[in-house]
Amino acid sequence: MRKITLEEQENQTSSSEVLTKLKVLLGVRTAKELAAIFNLKPNTISSWKKRNTMCYAKVIEVCHQHNLDLNELFFSDYQNMSIDKSYKNIPIIYIEDYLEYYLSMQSKPKKLKQIYLPKQVNFDIVIQVYTTVYDQGSAKLVYAFCKTMQHLDIMINQNYVFLLKNKGFQKFKVVEIDQVNNKIGLYKDNAEVSRISTKEIVEIFHCVNYLVC
Repeated sequence: MRKITLEEQENQTSSSEVLTKLKVLLGVRTAKELAAIFNLKPNTISSWKKRNTMCYAKVIEVCHQHNLDLNELFFSDYQNMSIDKSYKNIPIIYIEDYLEYYLSMQSKPKKLKQIYLPKQVNFDIVIQVYTTVYDQGSAKLVYAFCKTMQHLDIMINQNYVFLLKNKGFQKFKVVEIDQVNNKIGLYKDNAEVSRISTKEIVEIFHCVNYLVC
């Protein structure tokens, strides 16, 4: 799967500067040590610098693990700048935030962790979820890059992340839509097709892409 990249633009820190910041924040001195934290080969880090690109999934994962501010990492003088109009706020829902997110829907406005990404990205939310990665033959934790959807916009043979009552976030492929009985047929991880009532669905997100964490 093609990596989603972050190109250098005006007011944005270059990949070389980001990697230098990461070394300082993570307390390492060499590209080899940094690559070890990312679980990558050193030449991959070198290619990021050469091509001025970044892999969202890897950077998000490392920053989350080490409690680093993504915005501060990518933007110089982030605390004192106005974000350029070419960027937009993208919310992220991590697994450990599932319960708080669900409960907040009933009691108060949802407060999600956010990052700024270029406006041309074709998703509006990132959700961490377990799903089978077929070329690896097992269930993996992934970042699902999604668009918020309405029930009536669901289409057959498309992948979605559903927030289901009492079941949390789950990724499925829709294989059947029964408008008469208000049920949806869902396929997941080589299991039998399950049919759920639309009343069980709290929110729907169309999964346009994903990357393994």
